Amino acid sequence: MATRGLRTFFTVLRIALAFGLLFYLGFSGAIQWSALLHMADAWPLSLVALCLLLSSMILLAFRLRLLLKPRGFDLSPAASIRLTLIGVFFNNCLPGSASGDFVKIYYATKGNQGRRLEVTTIILLDRAIGMFALLVWPLLAVPFFADLTAGLPILRGLLWGGAAVAAAMVAGLWVGSSQGVLNHPWTTRALARIPMGRHIENILRTLHGYRAYPAVLLGTIGLSLVVQTLVIGATLLATMAMQHGDVAWQMVLLMPLGFLANVLPLTPGGLGVGEAAFDTLFSLAGLSGGAETLLGWRLLTLLIGLLGLVFYLQGRKRFVYDEPQRGQQGASLAMSKQHASR
Repeated sequence: MATRGLRTFFTVLRIALAFGLLFYLGFSGAIQWSALLHMADAWPLSLVALCLLLSSMILLAFRLRLLLKPRGFDLSPAASIRLTLIGVFFNNCLPGSASGDFVKIYYATKGNQGRRLEVTTIILLDRAIGMFALLVWPLLAVPFFADLTAGLPILRGLLWGGAAVAAAMVAGLWVGSSQGVLNHPWTTRALARIPMGRHIENILRTLHGYRAYPAVLLGTIGLSLVVQTLVIGATLLATMAMQHGDVAWQMVLLMPLGFLANVLPLTPGGLGVGEAAFDTLFSLAGLSGGAETLLGWRLLTLLIGLLGLVFYLQGRKRFVYDEPQRGQQGASLAMSKQHASR
């Protein structure tokens, strides 16, 4: 009971912080709420932005399918899109609810007794690859904005920090999934002594399995970079709609850094924190409308999330199958139809 009360307190506190930040940004003039109405006036731009964002979601669904396939799981294209959009809905449309990743894990592990931890590991790996791409994307864009980075030491520091985190992610995955590390006596003894050691070992062995599929990992990273490009393009178009086409290309480099701040779990969905980060980053570069830019992205994501709501309301369904079980079910269904025809 005490734990539930504490959880409720922190949820309320996070929601209060989110709306407090939005109120402050609006009161200080950083947010012009009327700018969001311009997205309806410039509806062709908003529609293209919405299509780009939806395309990025479809690619995210395909990325999860790619990661599940080498481990012997089957996730159909339609089911993958439904699962992804349900996650989008819970991530962005219901502040204070369970995150979309946990909801995706719940649905993806349904019916996969004995392999739930493996499926959970793959979904978290999918999330980590997306985060890695978000860190790397601005680094790839730096050569096109040399003047901006040269004049802003803070921006250079953020980029170097992102590079360090990305390098640490690669090193951690490489070392943690190494067969030598997994089979080392020290590792074996340590995992035997710590709580949940057996589960940690299963997670590491799942990650080790991807060493045999480097093309899959590289392909998902490349796909994630394309996803980030589509998201940034959609956000830029939304900004053009709100600002009547008056945008600066420097926004392209700043947006991924703002999205990274939006991921911080200080408030539900990063609400308020992301807007403050966007406003600060844009101000550093001498630009305005940072908070409104993220709000435009939120509005588009909200519209797409409504599709996820429709899929969620259809009820509980199984999404992920292991391939041998799928084959057995298909054979059973064929036999049933054959008997029915007689």
